[in-house]
Amino acid sequence: MPGLLPILLLILSSGHFDVAVAIAGSNGDPRSNSPVSRGPNQKTADTGADRATVSEVHPDSIRKAIQKYLEHEWGRTVKTVHVTVIDPADPVMIPGGAAELQVLANPAEEGLGRRAFHVEAMVNGKPRKTIQVVADVVAMIEAVVVTRFLKADEVIDVGDLKTVGMRVHQINHPFVIDPGEVAGKSAARPLPPDTPLRPAFVKLPSVVKKGDRVLIEARRGGLSIRTYGITKSSGQVGQTVMVANLDSGRELRAKVVAPSLVEVEF
Repeated sequence: MPGLLPILLLILSSGHFDVAVAIAGSNGDPRSNSPVSRGPNQKTADTGADRATVSEVHPDSIRKAIQKYLEHEWGRTVKTVHVTVIDPADPVMIPGGAAELQVLANPAEEGLGRRAFHVEAMVNGKPRKTIQVVADVVAMIEAVVVTRFLKADEVIDVGDLKTVGMRVHQINHPFVIDPGEVAGKSAARPLPPDTPLRPAFVKLPSVVKKGDRVLIEARRGGLSIRTYGITKSSGQVGQTVMVANLDSGRELRAKVVAPSLVEVEF
């Protein structure tokens, strides 16, 4: 094989080869005596495995986590919460795999409007990264309003009430959100239709009104004297009103006990 020697020398002198040197065995079969070097495909596979341990947390996921947290915190005072994440605007990379978000309480940042949040990204129950978030927060309530004009001292019926959605500017808002809180009470002042009610706008209804004929009961020990009189003012149970005795015309200070019944001491 003298003709093959120049060709082999040419190949060996080039210095660029990545093949196994074959040595013929006793049976004439070629055998590899060097391993195949790792090529670029293996590196790509390694890089892909690294990427698999990193997850993206999108701004919308952060928004949902904050909204859920605030709805839990404010559930008794507001109906719905709307959150708009200002920063971060792009996805946040979290090492270690799929992350769960936990909003951390921050007493220094409370209320509505633009505020900061600290959101902890947890992987397998362990904190991996705290995301600093800036968001706008808006809250809505179902406010109780009157459906018609109510005069002062007029008793409020369930049919006089409805609820409407209304944006509030503070969590500790002054508005009534439960119709049962005001039904059966009376207006403390004139109330135009669609007026959002506040606790100060209503009062307990008067059980006696000015000019009512009432039974006056005077008690002392086991002695009880009863007579009739005319009230000079309206009053609720427990309040004191002036009553004119029909027999003597004398005005007495009496405590309202029940409808058409007042009590005096002597």
